Order: sequence, then C-alpha cells, then structure tokens
Amino acid sequence: MWMIIIPLVGGYILAAKRPDWAEKLPVAALSNVSLILLLMVMGARLGADSQVVSQLGSLGGRALFMAGATVLGSIFVLCLLGLALPKFRIEAEENSRQLAKGPAGYRLTLILLGAVVAGFVLGLTVAKGMLPILTDAATWVLGLLLLGVGLDLGGASQVFASLRKLGLAIIFIPIGIVAGSILGGVFTALIWDLPWQEGAAVASGFGWYSLSSVLISEIHSPLLGALAFLSNVFRELIAVIITPLVARWLGPVPAVAPAGATAMDVLLPIISRGAGREYAPLAFFSGAVLSLAVPVFVNLFLSL
Repeated sequence: MWMIIIPLVGGYILAAKRPDWAEKLPVAALSNVSLILLLMVMGARLGADSQVVSQLGSLGGRALFMAGATVLGSIFVLCLLGLALPKFRIEAEENSRQLAKGPAGYRLTLILLGAVVAGFVLGLTVAKGMLPILTDAATWVLGLLLLGVGLDLGGASQVFASLRKLGLAIIFIPIGIVAGSILGGVFTALIWDLPWQEGAAVASGFGWYSLSSVLISEIHSPLLGALAFLSNVFRELIAVIITPLVARWLGPVPAVAPAGATAMDVLLPIISRGAGREYAPLAFFSGAVLSLAVPVFVNLFLSL
C-alpha cells in the first residue's frame, strides 16, 4: 500500500509546491516508459507462473467468460447511472468532445496489449522461474509510474474539477461497479448451473486476484479459489486493453468500471491517459473503496 501512496502523494506535492523543479523532469517520458515496463512485467509474471499456465486449459475459458461478464456488467451499470444522473452525462459529453480532437484510443490499446503479450512470451521463455524477481520488479516499476502520475496531477490546477462537479454522486461509482460485477458473476453462475453465491463471490474480487483467491480458497475450496484467481487476472488484463476505448466511446466515468479495485494502482495511469488526468483522483477513490469491499462481499456471499 505504501508503495502506492508515497510516490503518488510525493509526486503531487513536489509538482504543486515546486513547479519549477517538476518542469525540469521528463514526466511524460517517465510515465510512458514505466507504463510499458510495468505491463511487460505483468505479462512476464503470468507467463512465469506455472500455476497460471497449468490452469489455463481447464479453467481458462470459464475464467475469461466470468471476467468479461463482470467488466460488461460494471460498464452497463455506470452507463445507466449516466442516464439517471445528469452530472455524469454532462461529464461524458464534455470528455467525448475533447477526445474527438485528440489521438484515438486504438493506438494506445494496441501498445498496451503488445506490451502484455511480449511480457507473457518472455515469462514463458527467458524469465521462466524468475517469479519472485518479477514480483519485486513490478512493485518498484509501479512506484515509479505512480510518481509520474503524481507529478502530472500536481502540475494541473484543474485536476480535482471533475470531483467537485460530481459532488457526493461519486459514491455511486464504486457502488455501481460492485452491483454490475456481482450481476455479471451471478449471470455466469446461472449459465454454468453453479450456486449463484459462488459466482457472486468470485465476481467480488473486483480484479484483486491475490486477496480474493486466497479468501475463497480458505473459506470455500481451492478449485473455486483458482477460478477466482484466473477470472480476476483476466479482468485486469481486459481492463488494460479496453479502458482507452471505453473512455473514447462511452465517456470518462464508465472508463473507471473495468479496472475495479485496480483503479487505484495498476490501472490508474491507464485511466489517466485514456479518460484524462482530471479523472485520476476519481479512479483512485473508486479503487480504494472497492479494495476495502473485497473481503466484505467475498465473506458475505460464501456465508449465505
């Protein structure tokens, strides 16, 4: 947690208090290079993890379907909130006009996807057996990336404008993601003829695969824990790929939905790039709330 908060807050304070110092730093290059490195390390970690690779054949299809259902459910609910709450709709319309003038999200999506795939191939080959090293590397690269995000946020005076416009309505964003994710999980469980509580529990990982899989393995069974692990890993990968596209097509608020709990760390820079840096605080808030919600909802559904 501190490797997330310290560089993010430190970068923000430095840029806000000492803008002359921050202007001398290559913030854009730092963010771009560290983002690509982080995604390559993420892919390498998956390729080097024998547990993940061995389970792809037996559980991969179900996990991918579950991940897709939770992501689509989250986006759908936030889009409905956009229709119900005028503030969300106005923000989406303004952002769509801005993105129409800027570079397309397709190029960013291809770059992000290419980095993950390249990393996965490296994990299967030259980085095989280096999982502990890759895990440590991911932590440090993420810290470097969040330092760049903090510097970028600190140099933008209007960065919290979107939060002020939304006001207390921001609480509906994590609530909507929770509802959409659980609906997707229950829908998937009904298709597979599984207890709906199990589908809801797996979906309640909200992308945090490490915690949710451990909790479900201990409370329920290792098999369901493995499904939770893979489905939440796939949710994070899907979020990496589609977040820029969702921001362009549907607006900045729905773009927060795919990331789930990872909106506060790994996906934060991607949301900032795709939806606009003024939405980074919103993404961090949503990811933090969802991270706290994971153990609550997993325990709740498995106790029913």
